[in-house]
Amino acid sequence: MHIARADGLLMDVARRAQLPLSKHIDAIEHFDGLSAHVDRAESPLGGKVVMIYPSGSFSIHCAIYSKIRSVQHDVDVVVELDLPGNTDPAWMLDKLYDAIKGEPGSKYHSYNIEKNSRCVTVTYPDGVTVDLMPVTRIPNGPERSALLFHHKPESGEKYRKEVNPKGFTNYFNANISSSEAFAKQYWQRKMLVEGMLVEKAETQPMPDHVPIEEKSPRVLAIQLIKRFRDVQYRQEGRRSRRLKKPPSVVIAAMALDVGPMSDSLATEVKAVARHFARAIRDADAAGGRFQVMNPAHPADEFTDRWPEDRETQRLWQRDLEHLARAIDTIGNSIFDPAEANELLEDLFGEALAEYAIEKHFAGQNEIAKRNKLGIGPSGSIRTTAAAVAAPALILPAHASTNMAGVLDDIDD
Repeated sequence: MHIARADGLLMDVARRAQLPLSKHIDAIEHFDGLSAHVDRAESPLGGKVVMIYPSGSFSIHCAIYSKIRSVQHDVDVVVELDLPGNTDPAWMLDKLYDAIKGEPGSKYHSYNIEKNSRCVTVTYPDGVTVDLMPVTRIPNGPERSALLFHHKPESGEKYRKEVNPKGFTNYFNANISSSEAFAKQYWQRKMLVEGMLVEKAETQPMPDHVPIEEKSPRVLAIQLIKRFRDVQYRQEGRRSRRLKKPPSVVIAAMALDVGPMSDSLATEVKAVARHFARAIRDADAAGGRFQVMNPAHPADEFTDRWPEDRETQRLWQRDLEHLARAIDTIGNSIFDPAEANELLEDLFGEALAEYAIEKHFAGQNEIAKRNKLGIGPSGSIRTTAAAVAAPALILPAHASTNMAGVLDDIDD
């Protein structure tokens, strides 16, 4: 099975950005620990917690490292409370903060805990963050619909907003299909770049952790676009202007509307990027702000805080168009390691670019070794003169690319 160059490189980038099983287990431990703590008997919210559930990227299997060097990730949690819908947003967030902070000597008292406008963020000693968002169920409303509480003390801004994160999670997971062809391509690529001559099954003892080869190529495309977004928005000009990043949930929602799924990861990334860019371009041409609603609960607008204005959406549109063009270049041009590394670094950061190029050369070395040994794709032995004469060595990535320096960090 042939794997196109762009697909192979993007598979390697995606693999480097994945959360392994160990980090998934860590996330579950953080989730379980905070859930029990908020609902403890002596908590200010004790007896008021109806349900606590993960939302965001973890719930749709799109979580990635927010920082590669320190292998950090973020977890989003919804805390559903049995409180009136007219509860004051400031009081709601204060009580959740107090419930997590606890008394001196309690489990999380010494942690860095911060109140934000819609959630309370707990930062663990290793840098991993958990965002807990308090909501109350809408009486007689659509299934799992709730009110989110927003408060910005610096401006006095307060309001409540209809949301349905659980509804979107269920809708997304029901509408994203897997691909057996992609799974085979991924395994072939992994065996090649890791130097494995015999296919081995990967054991995943935890069923709710989805290994990369079982993920839809569209889910991986979402992950790659999120990583691309993080790299673009760490640029100094955007940081100094305090520009908000396009929310992950908006990227996921847009990916649902692209159309039939391809087995090619490169094709998927380009399709999602171009569909997203086209939707922004259409909204801008109509003189309006780009909007995306929760398909499971249309009253829940995902774009209520981004884009702030039309120039903000145009900036992201240009980013997406650049992403699609760059992947075309990587796939269509004569392979130049330095150029490919430069393009991948621009798209996904230094750490992931270096990893992908390194694995590309590992794969080329493996192909050369197999040819020299006369080993075919299925593991059978060939004894042809061509096999014996095949080159034995492909230059390593560091021989022809400039990839010095430390791994890069991306703040989510």
